[in-house]
Amino acid sequence: MALEREQFQALAERLRRAREEERTKVARDLHDQIGQILTAIKLDLTWMSRRLPRANDEFHDRMRGAIGLINEGVESVRTICTGLRPGVLDDLGLAAAIEWQANEFASRTGISCAITVPGTDLSLNDDQATEFFRIFQECLTNVMRHAQAKSARVALYEEDDDLVLIVADDDKGFRESDLSDSLGLLGMKERAQVCGGDLEIASTPGNGTTVTLRVPLHAALSRQRDHAHSDSR
Repeated sequence: MALEREQFQALAERLRRAREEERTKVARDLHDQIGQILTAIKLDLTWMSRRLPRANDEFHDRMRGAIGLINEGVESVRTICTGLRPGVLDDLGLAAAIEWQANEFASRTGISCAITVPGTDLSLNDDQATEFFRIFQECLTNVMRHAQAKSARVALYEEDDDLVLIVADDDKGFRESDLSDSLGLLGMKERAQVCGGDLEIASTPGNGTTVTLRVPLHAALSRQRDHAHSDSR
């Protein structure tokens, strides 16, 4: 049974990695191809609009409407790409991505969010940083979907050779036994195991909810070497 469980976890991790790679590819293709095509069409329409006779008001109105629709299309492509794979995670790292996502969450939901992240880079490989970030996104989704929170607190820091993420809110809370079979919770815990860490949820009715993700940095470095060895074979 232990061997079967280990094999199942290895398969689940491989599937998650494959899914993340596919999301990254789709986001890149959308940005580089569809986004560029829409931008080129917008530039051409703008060029034509400036050269149309001023007397034709109806034609100018329709042209402005078409350009407005293209602007909406460009923004939709940008939003879809960000949902598939936030560029800030690849460009600036995990700490910056978490700060950006928390600010986006606060802006979109109106839930005030106090954010504390380190100013330096963190010792996680790309796969672990992705899993870590997806857990954080799921935490925010749960705050928005299930809670009645007015404020939240996000803290990312290193403690005793561990990388720790805390997401706490002032929602209505719940009995932990009520979520024992939650697929979202199980998925978060599996992602935490992929990182070599663990996930804890503390909540009681009326006292809010706190999610704590803890990943040993020595395990992160070990897994980074294992992935490098595996990829080289």
